Amino acid sequence: MNKEIVEEFYYLALRDLRDGASIQELELAIAMYEKEEDYEACEGILRALQDSKHLTLENITQILRNGIRTP
Repeated sequence: MNKEIVEEFYYLALRDLRDGASIQELELAIAMYEKEEDYEACEGILRALQDSKHLTLENITQILRNGIRTP
């Protein structure tokens, strides 16, 4: 699995959440990427969704600014 692609989709999904996308919209994106067998994209989005359960919008903004992924 290409970690760079996973990270790219992780940050894109966090950006989408920060900008107002719903969890359901990201779940639809996961379903679309699953059909295309783009599992790196799925992994990145899933990680962002999992992390977002414990983050505030301020935390998400800081992660996006600093490029730091939560453990």
